[in-house]
Amino acid sequence: MTVKTIIIKFGGSVITHKAIPYHFNAEITRNLCQDLVTAGGRFVLVHGAGSFGHPLAKKFHLDQGLSREKKDEQVKGAAQTHQSVRDLNGKVIHTLLDVGIPAVSLSPFLFFNSLFGSNLFERILKFGFTPVTFGDVVLKDDNITIYSGDFLMKKIALELNPEKAIFVTDVDGIFPDLQDMTTILTDTTLKEVEKVVLRGSSHPDVTQGMAGKIREIKDMVNKGIEVDIINGQKPRCLLDAIRGHVAGTRIRG
Repeated sequence: MTVKTIIIKFGGSVITHKAIPYHFNAEITRNLCQDLVTAGGRFVLVHGAGSFGHPLAKKFHLDQGLSREKKDEQVKGAAQTHQSVRDLNGKVIHTLLDVGIPAVSLSPFLFFNSLFGSNLFERILKFGFTPVTFGDVVLKDDNITIYSGDFLMKKIALELNPEKAIFVTDVDGIFPDLQDMTTILTDTTLKEVEKVVLRGSSHPDVTQGMAGKIREIKDMVNKGIEVDIINGQKPRCLLDAIRGHVAGTRIRG
């Protein structure tokens, strides 16, 4: 029997404290990694940049590409941002290794052009490794850009056609009314989700927060992939989602 893959994104708002630069939430990250061990299976992991990447990317306007007037400064800023998110990735990788998961890092800056269209993820999975990639600065044509973890989730999903995609966030799911946090969209459709007015986060996020996430999710759901949005700060929430019990928002076509 073919073992289906689940792709999972550890949101930057979960594994870091987005309001405190370079603050790694070690305990929460370890709990999430332990859920993977308990559940078993094949996983591809993506993580956001959180407070290791967004403040620097915003400071140097990296989401807008290089400008002629500030190119030298922006290149230095891009290098700093890349190293910072690699530092965060190292912390995530070490946590995964500590709980017994053979995780290997794939930096989009170095490998993006070879990540897709070459069956690289599938080949890594067949060896028994768990590939881990992350939001990063990327060279694109004659410029630079930022590829968010959400964008990478979509790219991976469209290539691997996984059993499901799970977004681990710092909220319980999607709320129809942000003034009423007692009502949540549970088992819902993309059409219902798109009716919801999504507002930006107060934290500096150059990848557009939940609104950007929904844009990437749309292509995944349209291909028939179930997408779950859960709160990673709640114990066993990821484990339950992997096993099919979603205490959050489940989106289907």
